Amino acid sequence: MAVKNILLKLLSVKIKKRGGTRKGSGAKPKYNEETKTVAFRCPLSKVDELRLIVKSKLSEWSVK
Repeated sequence: MAVKNILLKLLSVKIKKRGGTRKGSGAKPKYNEETKTVAFRCPLSKVDELRLIVKSKLSEWSVK
């Protein structure tokens, strides 16, 4: 009976299928400072123009 209980406990334990975290893993920061997500409204006719301006400015500031 004791052997059966031990076997049931061993079988019920979930086996980890993923590794742990590694030092230095993950995305590297794009900028040399903290960032914040910003959302705002603009006229529909200006969305594409605004996106180009913002992307251009962000690429100037990004860490190469």
